[in-house]
Formats: sequence, C-alpha cells, structure tokens
Amino acid sequence: MPFKSEKQRKWMWANNPDMAQRWEDEEKGKKKKRKKRKNPKMKKSALVEYIKNSSISEANGTRRGGQYNFPSMREIENQERRDIMKYFESIRQSGIINMYGAAPILNWTKDDLHRFLYGERNDPESIESEIEEEEYDNEDGENDNTISILEDKLEKINYLLDNKQKIRDVLIRAALNRIDNTDGNHEMRNVQRVFEKMAKESWRFWVGMLNIR
Repeated sequence: MPFKSEKQRKWMWANNPDMAQRWEDEEKGKKKKRKKRKNPKMKKSALVEYIKNSSISEANGTRRGGQYNFPSMREIENQERRDIMKYFESIRQSGIINMYGAAPILNWTKDDLHRFLYGERNDPESIESEIEEEEYDNEDGENDNTISILEDKLEKINYLLDNKQKIRDVLIRAALNRIDNTDGNHEMRNVQRVFEKMAKESWRFWVGMLNIR
C-alpha cells in the first residue's frame, strides 16, 4: 500500500499534498482490485522467470533453495523492482545518457527530465521535427531506416516521460519505508538523502543484473 504507517501519511500530506492525494487514490484503486483477485502482488518466482526470459541476466542474484535472493532494495516490492529495471533498460536503449550517470534520472521529476531532453534535443517535439524533415526528403525511400530509428527513439522517450512520476513515487515510498524501519528521521533533508541513495542502489542492482561492471 502507498502509506506504510500513519506517520508516513501525515508527513506526505504536510510536505507534498499532491503526491499524498495520488497515493490515497492509488490505495482506493488497490482496494477495488483486491475484491477481484486475492493476490495482486508479483511473487519472487515470477520476477525470476521474467529475468530468465528477458535480456537481463541473473548475474547479481544468489541462488538459495532454488530461488534467487537479492540483498538490496528490500523496501521495494517485486513488481516495482521489475518496473525500475525496465525503466533503466529503456534509458539504455534510448541512448540519451551514458548509463554510468543514469542513477540521478530516477530522482528527477518529469519536468526535470523534459528540460534535460530539450537541452540535448532529445525531447519528443525535437524528434518529431527530425522525423518530419526526413519524411519530407524521402521520395525514394532512402531515409526509411533513419525514420525507423527516430520513431523507435521517440517511443522510448515518451515511455520515459510517461512513467517518470511512477518510478519517482516508488523510490519516495521506499525511502519513507526505510526511514520508518531505521532512525525514523523524517526531516526533509534526510528523506532526500535516503531517496537519492535508493536510486543509486537501484542503479547498482541493474548493473549487476546486466553483469557489465
């Protein structure tokens, strides 16, 4: 559930009421889904099966009793972990940044990401303009390959923007859970510090899964 404790609920309403309202709405939606199915959460075995059948390797997992045990990111649920891995993979495929500097992107807001993309001329509007220019000069089909590459990039950029807030919410929720389970310090500076640490842990997890270190 979005709020793990009443303390979290009060902190979020006091510091970020818009996000608090989103989480309240999310919890209402989850309650409706629970009425339709008993176990909406993704089991660890399902996550492992996803890893086996994707481009992500099993390099960072240690096998215990036929299952893989992942030592970090314990505050993040399996389905959310899967979403983060997919988000990192989309960043990699988009080519917008060297992946060794990708961790901070998880902490950015959607507006932050859009400003970054705009500065690099990788925002949707710029890519759409490039596609239009290529199509204008494509009477003989010579630009078909370039257009296809640009369209694929546009799809990935839109995915990153559309899912930015979702991934940010996951990390904020995880940071609050970690604080609740440790020192209980909900000062804004400490929440931000733990929030940023969760992004770095997620990046290290993704790197380990790809075995590219």
